[in-house]
Amino acid sequence: MKTTKGFSLIEVLVTLLLTSVGILGMVALQGRAINYTTEAVHRDSAVSLSNELIEIMRSYRDDLYSKTPPLEYSYTELKPTSVVYNASGALQLNQANCPSSLPQTLQEQANCWMRKVESVLPGTTDADVRAQFKVCPSFKLGGNGAPECAGNAYQGSSLAIQVAWRSREAVCGPNQTSDICTFVTRVEL
Repeated sequence: MKTTKGFSLIEVLVTLLLTSVGILGMVALQGRAINYTTEAVHRDSAVSLSNELIEIMRSYRDDLYSKTPPLEYSYTELKPTSVVYNASGALQLNQANCPSSLPQTLQEQANCWMRKVESVLPGTTDADVRAQFKVCPSFKLGGNGAPECAGNAYQGSSLAIQVAWRSREAVCGPNQTSDICTFVTRVEL
């Protein structure tokens, strides 16, 4: 009986098949990891941008409150509308109105903030994404998690901010079926 050393053609083909399946699995996993990392970066940017808008608004409290010091003891009763938002919570900002010099007013600061939003978050110039942006006096969130503006009768100082962006895939929303992602925060100004 003759003994042969080495591998048969079938063994080599099976090894190649198993190796290629493993490599393809790793490539697919790497692609998903990149998508998840990108979404995490966008969500982190939305958090930072929301905090930046909050600080801008805190700097200009007199423009946002009905009752302000020194006539009142403290800042109370957020106005139902301002140069930043209207009564329904829609933003009244236009990045084209950001001055080339140092912004001096709440409106100029907020317009420059919108310019930054459009440069950092994807899809924010699209009308359907822009419609998801919201800033309004609010003390509760709706069933879908979006802020509900309180209207003219509101006398508090809670403000809700919702920022939106477009995702590459439908991974947002309650059932992960939307490509428009949102971040909502509430704050006492």
